[in-house]
Amino acid sequence: RALIGRQPSPTSPETFMDDLQPGHYWKTPFIWEPGCPEPALAPPALRFEPVADDWLHGAAAAVMADSLDASDRYACDHGGAGKAVDELMAILPEYFVRPDGWWRAAVDALGQRVGFVLPVVFKDRARWREERPQGTIFYMGVLPAFRGRGFGLELVHEATRVFVQAGCWRIFCDTGSDNRPMVEAFRRAGYRERAPWQRPLA
Repeated sequence: RALIGRQPSPTSPETFMDDLQPGHYWKTPFIWEPGCPEPALAPPALRFEPVADDWLHGAAAAVMADSLDASDRYACDHGGAGKAVDELMAILPEYFVRPDGWWRAAVDALGQRVGFVLPVVFKDRARWREERPQGTIFYMGVLPAFRGRGFGLELVHEATRVFVQAGCWRIFCDTGSDNRPMVEAFRRAGYRERAPWQRPLA
């Protein structure tokens, strides 16, 4: 999920992790900025198309219901996957801007939608620099039937291409530290890793 609140300081990923506070979980932040590797082109067998909101709700519910992210599991356990998606989308307009056409679905060679990625920019102008916005991935996911095929990395690449083309000065993302596939996707995409930090589950 996209970050709301302060951003962590640029300390080493090896910084000692304190005891976890009740009601919190560990997240690992990642930064992409000029000097990081440029995003790779999408493979020929994968294309991206604008996401349809009616499809997205069901797809996001399927991702959340089978998620490795502690906050997703908590939200689903306390109201179900559909409600978790509704609550997630409800915070979007307060903190983020969704530019037209940015939200994408990934489609494989058989025409199957395998996942989605939802790039946004922060509304808070304190996170902008020289009139250039800071981007973040509001949410993303690979549908359970298509996991283990490298699609998570391709979703990160697609979001990075969107942000770079839009002139964002920096991309800030974080993911649950126990969500190893997503941690590895950001690492492989060339994002700079920062020290894990605690975030509230709700």
